[in-house]
Amino acid sequence: MRLVIIFLNKIELLDDLLSAFLEIGIPGATVVDTVGMGHIVSHNIPVFAGLRDFFAGSSPTNKTILVVVKKDMISKIDEALKYVTEYDKKTGIAKMVSMPVDELFGFED
Repeated sequence: MRLVIIFLNKIELLDDLLSAFLEIGIPGATVVDTVGMGHIVSHNIPVFAGLRDFFAGSSPTNKTILVVVKKDMISKIDEALKYVTEYDKKTGIAKMVSMPVDELFGFED
């Protein structure tokens, strides 16, 4: 099993991405409201206030999506993410990582 973590910066694409997950057989995922470090640093630490212009126009929040899947689903998730976000062609829209899960507790087989 793998834990897939997607950092979605273009949050208006969330509904389309979750719909794509349903189409490829992913019935559930956890979606968390998150804030990137750049936004926090540029708005809360005075010495970095000059960075606000650097982050102008970017969303102050993003969505982090967590889902545990079988390893063979990783490529399907990547394709769905590429289709919905075009993150492979444009930067700053989304990022995805996966990591092995050694044990599961509270999950059905």
